[in-house]
Amino acid sequence: MMNKNIIYIGALITLLSARAFGQRENPMNAVIRAYEHGYFQEVIAIAERSLEDTAGFTQEDIIYFRTYLAFSLVAMGQEPAAIERFKQILAVKPKLELNPEFVSPKIIEVFKRAQAEFFRAVSTGDPRSNLLFEKGRPGKFQGLWRSSLWPGWGQSVRGDPRKGRILKWGAAGVAAGTGLAALGTYVSHQRYLDATDPGDIEAKYKTYNSWYKTRNFTVNLAVSFWVYNLADIIISK
Repeated sequence: MMNKNIIYIGALITLLSARAFGQRENPMNAVIRAYEHGYFQEVIAIAERSLEDTAGFTQEDIIYFRTYLAFSLVAMGQEPAAIERFKQILAVKPKLELNPEFVSPKIIEVFKRAQAEFFRAVSTGDPRSNLLFEKGRPGKFQGLWRSSLWPGWGQSVRGDPRKGRILKWGAAGVAAGTGLAALGTYVSHQRYLDATDPGDIEAKYKTYNSWYKTRNFTVNLAVSFWVYNLADIIISK
């Protein structure tokens, strides 16, 4: 009986240890999952608990814990605490930036305040980079090939999301207008060719000519818009 109890207790201890180890083994997944579901209090609890004992974590792990912690603090309205966490990250990676395509404007605003405080305190130059890694701000070539495919994309990637959105929507509008003008030109031209009555031919020609001029205008506008979009990347700092 005693041996059975010892075996049972040993098995129970092993099971509890395994469960505890499993919970400790991958807290990063728990943080990411909680953040994606909007459980910001849970993110804060797990991240702070993990940061109390960082043994076994890489520097990148610690940065990500602090990043998700800071994001969640912003979401909970605890901006001063979030700023302190951002400054802890900047102390390790002073060139770190946030990608405006994936991070909310509110979080970026708080991060910029943390940057200003941090660099004012250490009296260094202002940071230049992008993303959550110290890879540096994407160069003009990276912006050019993106904006050549779709206006505004390069501006967003290079850290100007507002201008990027304006150019993207502008490009969509110009493209829609050009497509409509091209369709109107084609249809009116076919009707003009099909007309047989002399009076009808003249009316159909005027309609076709009007659509033709409109199409040429929208094409020129689209080309000018595209060129301006690329020129903006080239001349921007």
